Amino acid sequence: MRIQQAIIALFVTSLFLLLPQHKGVLASSTFKLQKGNTLIYGHNINEGDIGVPGLVFINKRGMFKTGRTWSEIITRGRVNPSSHTWISRYGSVTFNNFGKDFPDGGVNEAGLFIWEMNEEADYPKNDSLPKLNQMNWMQYILDNYSTTEEAIRSATEFEIDGWSCHFFVGDAGGNTAAIAFINGQVVVHTGDEMPVPALFNAPYDRELELSKYFRGFGGEYQPNETDPNVPRFVRTAVMIDNYQKEDDPIDYGFYMLKTLRVFDDPEWSILFDARNRTVHFRTHINPERKTLMMDEIDFSNNEPAQVLNMATAFSGNIRSVFEPYTKSIMQYFISNELLPVLSRDFISHGDLSGKAFTERIVNHTDSYADSTNHFFKGTWESARTVDDDEPLYSINFDVEGSAVAAVIFLDSADEPYNVDNLTMSGNQFCFTFQTKSGKILEVKGTIRDDVMFVNLLGIEKSFGDYTLKRTH
Repeated sequence: MRIQQAIIALFVTSLFLLLPQHKGVLASSTFKLQKGNTLIYGHNINEGDIGVPGLVFINKRGMFKTGRTWSEIITRGRVNPSSHTWISRYGSVTFNNFGKDFPDGGVNEAGLFIWEMNEEADYPKNDSLPKLNQMNWMQYILDNYSTTEEAIRSATEFEIDGWSCHFFVGDAGGNTAAIAFINGQVVVHTGDEMPVPALFNAPYDRELELSKYFRGFGGEYQPNETDPNVPRFVRTAVMIDNYQKEDDPIDYGFYMLKTLRVFDDPEWSILFDARNRTVHFRTHINPERKTLMMDEIDFSNNEPAQVLNMATAFSGNIRSVFEPYTKSIMQYFISNELLPVLSRDFISHGDLSGKAFTERIVNHTDSYADSTNHFFKGTWESARTVDDDEPLYSINFDVEGSAVAAVIFLDSADEPYNVDNLTMSGNQFCFTFQTKSGKILEVKGTIRDDVMFVNLLGIEKSFGDYTLKRTH
């Protein structure tokens, strides 16, 4: 019996070692815990106890942004730059260690959650697609989408560069996906193809392949949720199954993250309670729990993005200790916290010095406020045709810094209507507005030079297509 147990233990250990663990220094775990009214998303980072620094950002909606590829950040000649631009529809809370709009992951106000994990990736090449680095792509998703389905679609709409990752996505409805880039193809597991809502540092298919040796997956080996020799994928499934309705979901979520640690306590442990719309996190440096309530955050663009160092000594509700983002905050963070823990190889794999790398990271957002990029700014008016009964429309886009505001005028109204749900990707935009009678209308448009093509839509019918021209 003891010999059999020893053989089983040896086999289970060998299975675990077959999974890419990156020697414990690049390990991450992400999961969904959903039972009854509980819907929790969790993520942790194990980076070899180096004290991974990070900043928490409160990002605003209605902000104009320009994309960046990683190659243009790290090469002296800014190789393969991005020309993509957008206006954020949603605000978000993100956890970043490589600069503003370069998150490691986060959640937006619509409840969409995304996180990256290190894993081999072969990003598809397609020169006809807009380009973003993998962190900027995650921010784009949080800025513009509310569902997992939209995030999946986005994976085929961009040419992505950066370091190798695959991605876990989940939304407010509990729909999840694992998005990977394998052999130049986008590979997605979702729905029934994702029986365990979790992702680690191995391809999802490989996790499924190894899980079949354990009970609950068709095998004979009894998994123990606390045994580090059992793959994290299997242990997560066990812990999800063992969750009881009387368990506190946040306490249990942190228990899961601690149990899934690789060799040491996680550098970051982060939970998003999708039902109560709260973000909870702790760090290895300061393990006291911090909480951020999404509904207490003003995501409007009336004030700039806000930021807080993850290593803050504050605990509990931390909303009041955020401060407005400035480039000097990022300059200090990169120079004094990030660069000291990066390997020399990481910085030198481009052709920039550490100082030049820092300047690129700090200054890459300058183009947001560059008026030459605001091709949409101005007043756009329709013209009378032979039909004098056709209404006149005008749309005004204004930009202050990088914060965008818009109003629409109808010739039958004395006052303009404020615009809601504004979003723009490339030269295509969409927004809604509500008339005095309470009717909700949607405007979809495309801008080509000084001409705007607009479709005005109601809930059940279209009110026609219009051509507007920039007047000033």
